[in-house]
Amino acid sequence: MKKTWIKRENIYYVPFYKQKSKMFLLGIFCLGILFFIYQLLFIYQLPNVSTPWKDLRKEDKQTQQDDGGGEFRETTKILEDTIKIIRGTRLFDYDSYKPNFEGKFRCLDGSKEIPFQYVNDDFCDCLGDGSDEPSTNACKNGRFYCKYQKRHITGRGRDIFIFSSRINDGICDCCDGSDEWEGTNCRNRCST
Repeated sequence: MKKTWIKRENIYYVPFYKQKSKMFLLGIFCLGILFFIYQLLFIYQLPNVSTPWKDLRKEDKQTQQDDGGGEFRETTKILEDTIKIIRGTRLFDYDSYKPNFEGKFRCLDGSKEIPFQYVNDDFCDCLGDGSDEPSTNACKNGRFYCKYQKRHITGRGRDIFIFSSRINDGICDCCDGSDEWEGTNCRNRCST
């Protein structure tokens, strides 16, 4: 590359605008490197918390490999201990099934507030949607969401539910058998 020099008073100089543009580009490059290092340090300072989605992916893989339900029930029990999901609820409604600051539960349709002890007490308090009894068949219009939900890796998919009248009736309606009590022997059919 040919350098252009300018002659002033018998001294040759590199034009100022070329020096300025080189320094500007060098400065941007250095700022980019500093920003990248800062981001790496920030990522390493984050706590190493396992998210529920990773556990659900493990559960989904376990479901596909499992044939009889023994190991699957153990992994779902571990999953319940880590996330504390009420049986028969969607992961989407996880925050709704926690007591509010007054210790009460608000029905999912917003019609009523009841003490949190009345959730899953086998008496239907939320008559509009039956959301206070997700694990029992006390409400005629309640829904029980099966534990196994076929999802894409992005989290999209349809929720698989059965009506609450079919809970604990001795017939395995969910493919993983989560609608029956643990004493009932349901074969895992989710992988097929």
